[in-house]
Amino acid sequence: MTQSNTKPMSWIGNLLLILGGIVTAILILETFAITTGFTINDYFEITHKYFYEFLQPNDKLGYIPQPNLSNFNYYWSYEAKDAVINTDNNGFRNLGRDYADSNLYFVGDSFTWGWGIDREKTFYGILESELNHPTITLGIPGYGFEQYQVLFKEWVSKYKPKTVILCLYANDLEAVKPLEEMKKTYQILGAAEYETLDWYQKSLIYKFIIKKGLLNLLKMLFTAKEARNGLILHNQRYMTYQLVGTSRDYLGSADRIQVENALSQIIDITQENQIDLLIFCIPTKESTYIEEYAQLFPRRIDYMRNYLRNEEVGYQQLCQLAQEKKVPCVDLTKAFREKSGEAKLYFNLDSHWNVAGHQLAAKLISETLVRLRKTGLGERNG
Repeated sequence: MTQSNTKPMSWIGNLLLILGGIVTAILILETFAITTGFTINDYFEITHKYFYEFLQPNDKLGYIPQPNLSNFNYYWSYEAKDAVINTDNNGFRNLGRDYADSNLYFVGDSFTWGWGIDREKTFYGILESELNHPTITLGIPGYGFEQYQVLFKEWVSKYKPKTVILCLYANDLEAVKPLEEMKKTYQILGAAEYETLDWYQKSLIYKFIIKKGLLNLLKMLFTAKEARNGLILHNQRYMTYQLVGTSRDYLGSADRIQVENALSQIIDITQENQIDLLIFCIPTKESTYIEEYAQLFPRRIDYMRNYLRNEEVGYQQLCQLAQEKKVPCVDLTKAFREKSGEAKLYFNLDSHWNVAGHQLAAKLISETLVRLRKTGLGERNG
């Protein structure tokens, strides 16, 4: 009787020993991970690379890309894509181009920078090739009206190109950020410390199972759906960080006064310097694919339409202001919606245009330039 009970007890004991060893090993590894932080080093390396190797503080603009970057590689983790960047001695993507020789400038944010796209495939790069004339981009990721004003005062008025195109995005409808706030943001993000993370964020389980595995799986199962053209769209109820437009009532917000005053000043600068100004309003990904969202996430569509109304009304107001001052203003939303079913125009997860989006923007801008010049735009400078 005693012998018959020994084997099961021995087997259970061995199993417990094995499980205890595994748990002990995990605890040792987790202690090492939490103590040393080796699981999150890649994140901080990327943060350091972006804020200290790509950007630098600037007294007038808050920050600006480092000058003379040569084949600077920045890995775009959430799109699994490498972005290669070259800058001139001013920090812009105009390497090998003479600012004084160009008669076509572009001012804007990350869309006008060409986020994630090689320069020759951006809309201004495509136009440069088609026109056989150098284009100058003064677009920098994260810039807004505060920086736009500085760029027009310091750069556009200095070189006086024949035509300048101001590219506006929905987040430009938010309040103008003071330069001091931009500098502070740069300093905080650039000086990110390992110690600022909670202890569990440094653990192996959090990094490799929860963060990269389980959460991504749940997000893909419950938030991601494929649109007709293959683009992956997400239910914004669970992915609110993807919304990059303006969530405020533009007409009823104090932001409107700041934004429209800034635009008026920019228009005044160009008219004082006899420079032709064109304004193009860039649609958000959500606005471009609003009908797709309605089909894929019908329970969320009322929220999305209300959210996008701020973008629509804001663009209408800015275009009305511009046209009252005899400045052409074109909202690209309708044209992008019409083409949205034919091809992917944005990256899957990111909110920026892919190559096809830049190609469409170049086509629309080119057609607008031709049409306006037939009616007199640019004749003054011949």
